[in-house]
Amino acid sequence: MAVRAASQLTQVDFAARLGLSPRAYANYERGEREMPVALFKLLCDVFLIDPLWVLTGPGDVPMHIGNRRIDVDLLEKVIVMIDGWLTKHRRKMEPAKRARAIRIAYEQCVMRGRADSDYVGDVLSIAA
Repeated sequence: MAVRAASQLTQVDFAARLGLSPRAYANYERGEREMPVALFKLLCDVFLIDPLWVLTGPGDVPMHIGNRRIDVDLLEKVIVMIDGWLTKHRRKMEPAKRARAIRIAYEQCVMRGRADSDYVGDVLSIAA
């Protein structure tokens, strides 16, 4: 993970900063488990990382908070809506595809000024 590499921490030390066991963290880093919203928020808070950068992974150098204005509460609502929709419809998405759906839904919800579950559902019915 680019955040860990940029922080120059071992997996064990990085996991400890997030309050995780090394094994649990390794599963997230390998992409074997999806990161829950609470851990995602903690990662962004502890390392001051831009949440959209984490979701879209546009490079090897993490974008820090302050380089872009993010409505973290709205982003969290969008992620919860997406995860709820996927669970309800018994569908799964590859992490990269899920990240793109989150980004698209978040950007549209920002333009609309609110978390719009109908729009999020429309995005997912096409993408998932």
